[in-house]
Amino acid sequence: MNWESIGEEIHVWHAALDRDEKTLAQLESSLSPEEKTRAGRFHFVNDRNRFVAARGQLRELLGKYLQQAPASLEFSYGKHGKPFLSGENASSGLGFNLSHSASLAVYAIAEGRNLGIDVEHVRPESAGEDIARRFFSAREVSDLQSLPAEARVEGFFHCWTRKEAYLKATGMGLQIALDSFAVNLLPEKPVQFLSGVEPRWHLAAYHPAEGYVAAVVYDGAPCSLKYFPFDSHLK
Repeated sequence: MNWESIGEEIHVWHAALDRDEKTLAQLESSLSPEEKTRAGRFHFVNDRNRFVAARGQLRELLGKYLQQAPASLEFSYGKHGKPFLSGENASSGLGFNLSHSASLAVYAIAEGRNLGIDVEHVRPESAGEDIARRFFSAREVSDLQSLPAEARVEGFFHCWTRKEAYLKATGMGLQIALDSFAVNLLPEKPVQFLSGVEPRWHLAAYHPAEGYVAAVVYDGAPCSLKYFPFDSHLK
């Protein structure tokens, strides 16, 4: 693993969030006072610990790329909450985005690109057609309904993660209406935007772990994405 330069690639990581007490303590020690305050607001201990793991592991990864102590990293947030490096690393050119769902976190890291990543635990109870009709475009709803019944739950989450990753990449969040653009969700078709998005945006999708789907959106020239498990490459 070459930590010093990503080049034109995008590195995509996945990491477990359920960690033992010793690991959690180490990760928490690298968090900023603001992050520790946010962690303390969670009502349930499990949610708090997963937040600590998600943010601590992000710091571990970025610290490796920047060759700096994880605790030394500073973050700021855009108008709609998107995090970015600030302080002495503001001009590093290193961009990132993260997402977590249930017990899994995913991270996208690249140089000189706007990035968005989203992961979802595939849960039938959260994939109702009423939600699709409310948030998806007419094309996406039609495509979802064309799938066999047993494929619709995963199709729903493919659509959802691809749309969320785009909102995160732009930094605009829900300022962009989810039904104002369309993505492909059909398994036999290429993973791509279908309408409503400028050509500079590109989309990729993958399964980071069993029971999860994820998507990455980036701008600029098309490039290769490389996928890594956090535990095996951070040693």
